[in-house]
Amino acid sequence: MRWTRSFTVIELLVAAALTALLAALVLAAVSGLLNQWNRATGRLGAAAQARLVLDQLDQDLQGAILRTDGDVWLAVTVLPGTGLSGQWKPAAVAAQAKPGNTHPRTLNLAAPLLEEARFGVAGVWLRYFTTKPDTNADAAELSAPVAVGWQIIRRNVTANSASPQRYLLFRAEVRRTRTPGGAPGTFEAGYNLDPAAEPATPYMNANGTAGDPGNLLRPPLGAAFADHVIDFGVRLFVREPGGLRLIFPAQPAAENAAPAGGVLSAAAPPSLETQHLACSVTPAAGDYYRHAFPDVIDVMLRVLTEEGARTIAACESGRLQPPGGVAAGDYWWTLAEANSYVFTARIFLQSHASP
Repeated sequence: MRWTRSFTVIELLVAAALTALLAALVLAAVSGLLNQWNRATGRLGAAAQARLVLDQLDQDLQGAILRTDGDVWLAVTVLPGTGLSGQWKPAAVAAQAKPGNTHPRTLNLAAPLLEEARFGVAGVWLRYFTTKPDTNADAAELSAPVAVGWQIIRRNVTANSASPQRYLLFRAEVRRTRTPGGAPGTFEAGYNLDPAAEPATPYMNANGTAGDPGNLLRPPLGAAFADHVIDFGVRLFVREPGGLRLIFPAQPAAENAAPAGGVLSAAAPPSLETQHLACSVTPAAGDYYRHAFPDVIDVMLRVLTEEGARTIAACESGRLQPPGGVAAGDYWWTLAEANSYVFTARIFLQSHASP
């Protein structure tokens, strides 16, 4: 009789355990590689969005204009809420939307580092005049000043109201001069961005038509410049013998007095900490820097990754709930911080006041 050897139960158990261990090791390795891949692609995608914005801002601000006429040629406002454009779409679950400016993780102007600063639920509204280069072939192609405005709006990504809603950074631009049909441009609207001007300038008359002065307030969907931007802010500086002085966000200060940083403020503009109107007016003795035109602008963007945008959308729709004992506002920021990147840049302005 011929005997054949077979595996014992113990041998089978050992083999199964080794197989399971190897499978677990392979799974862990693959999972780790996928996580690294997702993080890398997420950062690359966010960086591409930020680079697009920062390059355009650098180009614009290199050509920023200031004239000694007493009008406002550059303005920045920390928005107190989401009502500026009239286009902000609220989250489906209001309690799980991005918290308002009273939340300390939403508004913190005094953070020591720019990348740690927070500029409010809708970020800053930045406006300026810049020279747009062109061929000068005719009146429509003159190298001439145009008004430009930047702001964050949470809205549908298409004209379809059923389309996804995202945090979009808009760059609105006003045409140089009027169209053949008579719609005004920058030249007709004038060169004053003061939101409190009397009479009100056309820039403060909301109009969602591309190229019209009012699209600084209410930009059309086609003016969306970058996706998934959940914070956008600037710090303004002037050069002094001792270095750079912060002029926005900053408290009033006399000339050459010790600089004072921005303070937390949930008040509506125009408080001194949340709005800067750059123009050539005679400065007040105790408030010398309030209207100074900056020499240097630091820009900050916080951009969600694609996965982060999906996660925030799930939170704001109610499909993702905060854990027990965690406030909804804190949970929103925990998700945002874990799934976003901050990008900063320093831009040196070449413009100086001229008549």
